[in-house]
Amino acid sequence: MCRLKVKVTANSHRPGLVGFIDNIIHLKVSSPPADGQANHELCRFLAELFNLAPSLISVRYGHSARQKVVEVQGVDEGPLFAILRRRLVKNTRE
Repeated sequence: MCRLKVKVTANSHRPGLVGFIDNIIHLKVSSPPADGQANHELCRFLAELFNLAPSLISVRYGHSARQKVVEVQGVDEGPLFAILRRRLVKNTRE
């Protein structure tokens, strides 16, 4: 299990991975922050990004804040950070 710090911007017209600065993942989601919709989209996005089941990812702290701590079950943070770096390099080339 690992915990990741995530900064989320809700109601974005261009959702996706924005950056990875000081071990904080910066993401934009299109859902509004009401009723946990943005948190749900955040978990779905990370599950797809890391190729994991959505049930393995949950918001641990910061349910109503922009900065959150997300818990990922069954994986160490090293491989997840490598996936993030590869994805960001790919996005800058496109």
